[in-house]
Amino acid sequence: MRRMFLSVLLILLVGSFSSVAGTAGDELKGFGFAGPLIGLFSLDLEEVNDILIDSGYAPISEQLFTFGGGGVGGVIGGFSLGGHGWGGSVTSLLGEKQVELSLGFGGMDLAYVVGGNERSLLAFGVVIGGGSAELILRDHFPESFEAAIKDPTTTTLSQGFFALEPYVRFQVQPLSWLGFKLQLGYLFSFPGEWEEGERSIPGPSLNLSGPSVGIALTFGGIGRADMEEAVKESVEEFLEEEGSDNGPEASNATLVSQALVALSNGDLEILEPLLAQDVSWVSPDDFLAWSGTWVGKDVFISFLQTELAGEDLTTPSRPSLEIDRTFPSSDEVVVKWHLVPTEEGETVVYGVTICRVVDGLITSGRDYRN
Repeated sequence: MRRMFLSVLLILLVGSFSSVAGTAGDELKGFGFAGPLIGLFSLDLEEVNDILIDSGYAPISEQLFTFGGGGVGGVIGGFSLGGHGWGGSVTSLLGEKQVELSLGFGGMDLAYVVGGNERSLLAFGVVIGGGSAELILRDHFPESFEAAIKDPTTTTLSQGFFALEPYVRFQVQPLSWLGFKLQLGYLFSFPGEWEEGERSIPGPSLNLSGPSVGIALTFGGIGRADMEEAVKESVEEFLEEEGSDNGPEASNATLVSQALVALSNGDLEILEPLLAQDVSWVSPDDFLAWSGTWVGKDVFISFLQTELAGEDLTTPSRPSLEIDRTFPSSDEVVVKWHLVPTEEGETVVYGVTICRVVDGLITSGRDYRN
């Protein structure tokens, strides 16, 4: 059965990897999920069952239904970190003789998310942790309280263990906030000694290594912003705190905002007085219509007059540029903006411009695309 499970797991891994891996593109998308999980765990109880049968008990089933849950967070094309745990019990009964095996496992969930998109994820990971097993044997049912005291009916044996559970996880998101997860793994356990109370006793091997399969309902989502955007937002928050006071910084922010809007609209009468004579401007290729490297106001303005004056300077669909936030410091202004699509359904393009301002004039500008 285990060989069959591993064969099916290998086929699923290859098929899932070929269909999902690499779909994340160049951007890293963040995600976070948590939710309940139900599963099935197969373990080897041959030695324990042999002793139970010899002692007049019914053998324990080697298929254990589990219930648990956990949560993870990370990025597509990078690592995820979280926690994961499950537990379950199985009972056998023969006449008055009853056996109950309870098992629990949990630990840190570390994975690498090899592929995915806004609706799916594929990850390879491992849960590193430990757990315990408890075996409760009831020999008979007492007829009275006094009989239960004189002739105890139950014996409780326990065993702790350290374990690793490597797995492959595939997740789909039918809704932006709701998903379903299929997780296939194999638990490798390293058990300790049997204990009765607080005393160690010798006993048979309780082989808790075996395959597991789990299905989970997850609540959370996959973010559209890449990690670079998240980092920039953190930096922007810091800059906002640093530049919140009114003063020359606020005037510089207004000046740079006016220059960007004028540049976008091709309004050179407003733009020209805001630039220093030796201004330099660098913009990435194939992004904005003024893409390129420009040194000197005369060169920059001449290009704009010849090629772009009187037009909306963004390409290819010429959306308008709108300022989102400005973050001024003593001599620099960071402006976050976006290009408003001209048609419904088009992707919104975000960008950042950093300008240096000296004596009320822009001496340099540089555009970045998120």
